[in-house]
Amino acid sequence: MKLQAAGKAKWFVYQKIVIVFIVFLVPLISMNIWVNYKGMSFSKNTMLDSAEAGASFYAKQLDKEMYFIRNQQLGFINGEDLQKLSFRGGSLGKYDEVRLIEQVKDRLSFLMNSSEYVLNAGVYIASEGKTISISNGVTNTPNDEYELISKLIGVAIKPSFYLDGDRIFFIETANNDGIWSYIEISKVKLLEELHTITTLYQESEVLLGSEGLGSVFATTQDAQAIIVQQQLVKLPNEQDDNMSKMEKVNGIRYFVIHNFVSSLNLSLIMYVNQNEITRSLSQFYTLYYLLFSITIIILLLYSFSVNVMIHRPLSNLGKAFRMIETDNLNLVIESKTKDEFHYLFQSFNRMAHRLKVSIKENYEQKIALQHSELKQLQSQINPHFLYNSFFNIYMMCKVGDSDSAAELSQKLGSYYQYITRSGSDEVLLNKEFQHALDYCEIQCIRFSNRISYEYTEISDQLHTVYVPRLIIQPIVENVFDHAFEDGTMNGVVYIGASYQDDIVRITVEDNGSLLTDDKIEQLQEQLAVKTKQIEKTGLINVSNRLKLIYGADSGLFVSRSQYGGLKVELIIHLENKGAQ
Repeated sequence: MKLQAAGKAKWFVYQKIVIVFIVFLVPLISMNIWVNYKGMSFSKNTMLDSAEAGASFYAKQLDKEMYFIRNQQLGFINGEDLQKLSFRGGSLGKYDEVRLIEQVKDRLSFLMNSSEYVLNAGVYIASEGKTISISNGVTNTPNDEYELISKLIGVAIKPSFYLDGDRIFFIETANNDGIWSYIEISKVKLLEELHTITTLYQESEVLLGSEGLGSVFATTQDAQAIIVQQQLVKLPNEQDDNMSKMEKVNGIRYFVIHNFVSSLNLSLIMYVNQNEITRSLSQFYTLYYLLFSITIIILLLYSFSVNVMIHRPLSNLGKAFRMIETDNLNLVIESKTKDEFHYLFQSFNRMAHRLKVSIKENYEQKIALQHSELKQLQSQINPHFLYNSFFNIYMMCKVGDSDSAAELSQKLGSYYQYITRSGSDEVLLNKEFQHALDYCEIQCIRFSNRISYEYTEISDQLHTVYVPRLIIQPIVENVFDHAFEDGTMNGVVYIGASYQDDIVRITVEDNGSLLTDDKIEQLQEQLAVKTKQIEKTGLINVSNRLKLIYGADSGLFVSRSQYGGLKVELIIHLENKGAQ
């Protein structure tokens, strides 16, 4: 098979490119100098970037201050004095009761003085039947504050903050609603902060709001401005990111800066009429569009010349490489020119010939390398489990729990008897499945039974299926190591197996709450990329072993579990065994 290389030339390729580039670049540079001489200003971008950076700074400061107030409130509601007053309010002596109330008032005063945004701070204690606040002191219920707070917390879904007219409250409850802590945020201070942002750019306005609540606070209440604000808060916006863009509202284009204030679940929006920004620069727009049109024409001409001189020969070379990928080595590229492509084509022809000669030798080496690589991967089981188990046995013995220590020792011995057993690299799937269940039993003992597991029995068809050893237990180990790091109570591991159309599918899921979508995407990328490194453990270890034996369609695949945590699917295409 032969491919005809197109084109004849007296010049080398690099000379053609340099000459064409100079010819087309000279008028472009001349035009650019002329436009700059006319005074094209980039002050618009500078001013907008400055306004955007300033708005982002103030939004972050506001967000930081609101989070600080929330953290202070959480620290207050979990304080020892308040908790003691809540639990023992009815049984305390008069002196102790008064002393605890005074200490709670001191904590409220400290909370209020900690931020200029706090207008009032108070707490309702159900066991005392009283509200304690900076504004009204100690008052028996029912009273005005109690009625207001009880009305606000009656909503079905807890919001980020509570709104009563133009008053904003942070409300937290504890002890089964036995304690209500409430903080009123100063509207005056919020508006003062918004007005500070408007100083970043003349003629700008700022608002706080959301699609559901509309404009909560704004620096202007002009009728036309209110209409604009109602439209801006309905615009789609990614809550995790700040952004700036142009938006058209009622036929007028506005430059809009969105900054999400996560502590309030509101967007801080700064907007300014585009005409105010571009008025001084409009005289240069005609020159800009002219320059843009000329640039497009030059780029088209340059692209055409590069296509003729470079792309076509490279296209022939690319076609030849694609034929190589289909294992077609019986081809030769002919070239009638004497430039660099002639050398490339001749080198390709020599490469194809050498590749054809050496492929048989490389095949035997690849088979031997795969077997060696599999042995190395199987030997890299993480030893930390053994260290941790011995430490747990030590602690059980130290506290005198000999029964649990004996049970854990027995199961640990069975566990290591399985993984250190000499013999074939493959075992029956039902034994591998039972080994994973034994591992779960050991971990449940280690975690004092705050974590349990559920499993479905494997079908009889799988009792005769052989699989590589130690492919399920590392997945389960990953769950115990990462899913319940926060001390979750009632954690559950779900294990199941199925067999259909010569495909084995093992699923391991958990109900942990720590896993984020970003971590799932990161793990998916790590499992999808085939790496040359062998020193690996855990999920990537298992996935590499399965792909090595059963092909690229096999391996581990992760996603979000229906129970809230991680779902790992172990898939084995038995018909592909040994095909790699």
